[in-house]
Order: sequence, then structure tokens, then C-alpha cells
Amino acid sequence: MIRTLHKFILLIVYFLTSLIFGQVSLSILEYRPFPDKISLLDIEPTVLSWSIANRFLLLDQNQREMIELGTFGDVTLAGGLGQGGHTYGDLVWMGISPEGIWVLDRIENLISHLDFRLNPVKTEKIEPRIFPENATLDPWGRLFLYSRTYNSIFIFENGSLLEQPFINLSREFEKTIHMKDMSINQDGDLGILSADGEVHFFNRLGQKQNSYPSGIINAEFLTPIRGSWFVFNKLGKGMSVKSQEMVSIPGASVPVIDVATMNRSLAVLSQDHILILNAKFK
Repeated sequence: MIRTLHKFILLIVYFLTSLIFGQVSLSILEYRPFPDKISLLDIEPTVLSWSIANRFLLLDQNQREMIELGTFGDVTLAGGLGQGGHTYGDLVWMGISPEGIWVLDRIENLISHLDFRLNPVKTEKIEPRIFPENATLDPWGRLFLYSRTYNSIFIFENGSLLEQPFINLSREFEKTIHMKDMSINQDGDLGILSADGEVHFFNRLGQKQNSYPSGIINAEFLTPIRGSWFVFNKLGKGMSVKSQEMVSIPGASVPVIDVATMNRSLAVLSQDHILILNAKFK
């Protein structure tokens, strides 16, 4: 009863709150609390991704489990990833494409393909073994893989890895780039957030364009929203990369575990809920 009342109070607070800074505002669209089933499954999500029909994919990297959270609190547990005796290794990323759901295993160098009901379809090996640590999908369904081992970004498409790196980071920068996050916007431009707080942009051909300071301390997340790019830290502080306008995520959703965007909407993964925000530009 107390827990239900607490969630209700948070919901009221969220919908009465709109944080506006400069010409960018984040208004609250929806507060989606986790149903009790997630706790009963002993799942603590660490990675968030949009799914179809306003649903969300949640990945627990520690338990190596993935679920889908529906609009009415219904939970679907993935029946398994991989084929041919492969088991979960180190799951570092998941995403959705027109073909279904992709899950990346760093240690096993595997990409598992599931359908939209979370049923396994096939598993594809990544050769050579690049041990990818991060990934992002472009609007045309190509998968971009970051490998710290090769200090490069590769493209995976049509079931195979292109041998030549799409971006060789050693050639682009005088110093080693330790990546925190990367993402691709609706135009196919690639953004990289480095551990030193710099944001670097490349066009769809892999040519370096510009670099900007993130403007906030301990930036963790880089995400495109329409024509703009934003960085956020785990404390919910954020900034528009190019205009340097400040934005913020409501404190009740802090610490931020992960973020994901779709069009104008920003989804924020917190410990026991997902907060959906709408970005408005004046």
C-alpha cells in the first residue's frame, strides 16, 4: 500500500513538473512504474531501448536477461538468445531494427537476432573477433560496432562484418579515445562521446566534422533528439551539445541508469520506473 501511494505521489509530481531552460524544454509525457513481476524475476535493468507499439526492451547485464515492458505493465521474458549451444556471455547492447531485435555479446563475438515477440531467430558470429563494446543502428538498419581492441568503428550488415573499419579512431585523433557512448541521428550522422567529455561528429561517409566540449561534468549519455544532440550525466544534468543550453531530468528519476530516444521523446531508465519526456524547441 505504501509503495503504491509513493508511486502515485511521484506520478502527480511528474505531471505537474516541466523543466524549462533557455530555448529547450523537457515536458513529462508518461511515468511508467515497474510492475512487481520484474522484482519477482530478480531483474534489475541496466540498458533501455524502445520497442514497437510504445513498449520498451530492458536488459539486465548482470543477470544476462532481457524483458519487454508493455504499455499496461505486462512483462515478456526473452526465451533465450543464440543457437547452437551458445549461452549468454557479456551482453553489452540491444536495439530494434525493421528485421527484429538485435543483441550484442562482446565476449562471444555474437549478434543474436530475435523476433518482435522475443523468440530467437538466429545467431551470427562476428569475424574477425573484434570484441565490440558498444553499438548503434543507423536509419537504414546498418549496425555500427565500436571495438576498443582495434580502436575503430566497424559496420555489420547483411550478416557479416566489413573488414575495413568505417572509422579508424587512431588515424582521426592524436590521442587514444576512450568511448563513453555513441549514437546515430535520423540523418545518419554519428556522434561519439569520449571519456574526457568531448563530443565528436562524423557524417554518414565516416568523415570527421566537428568536436565540442560536452559542457557538463561526468557526461555518460549522448543522444540525438530531432536535429539536436544532447549529453546527460547520471545526476540528470544535461546540455544541448551545439547550443550549450542546459536541460535537466527530474530529480525523482535520478540516478539515471540509461536513456533512449525516439523522434522527440526521451525515455529515462531509473531504478524502478521509466520516465518519458517530450523535447520542445522554441
